[in-house]
Amino acid sequence: MNEQDYNSSVSGYLTDGFEGINRNFTDIEILHYNGHHILARAKRYGRWWMLKAIKEEEAGQTAYQQMLRKEFDILMHLQSPHIVQATGMELVEGLGMCIVMEYVDGIQLNEWLKEPKCLTKRFQKTVEFLKAVEYIHSIGTVHRDLKPENIMVTRNGENIKLIDFGL
Repeated sequence: MNEQDYNSSVSGYLTDGFEGINRNFTDIEILHYNGHHILARAKRYGRWWMLKAIKEEEAGQTAYQQMLRKEFDILMHLQSPHIVQATGMELVEGLGMCIVMEYVDGIQLNEWLKEPKCLTKRFQKTVEFLKAVEYIHSIGTVHRDLKPENIMVTRNGENIKLIDFGL
């Protein structure tokens, strides 16, 4: 057998490019301007990510850069199924330095509570929320912006996810 017999790319099934999959962020969509930051949704490797950046007019100020870095540091130390996961911090074209986080496909707790739910489901969400807060406090961290808008309920399983540890 020769080298070609071992190379699966000669079959034509593997190529250098992957349609719809890109290592750069694409399809960037600004979802929210709040205070001094921007939240955007973007695709990378075919899946959605949440990007948090500082507004352009304040991006050059050291205090805001330090606050973004502090939030990143906090998120990187938190490992819980009920807290949004950060995966990195990097420079994103058009946004500047961003915290890269999982995109939580869900609705805010205040919206979820408007829909009729059985008492058992409401109790389960309360327990999940309390476990997340207990965990955060057990490692000496405080959320600082805990409100229903910063508590998401996921569409795939209706799990609680705390988001936005605040600049």
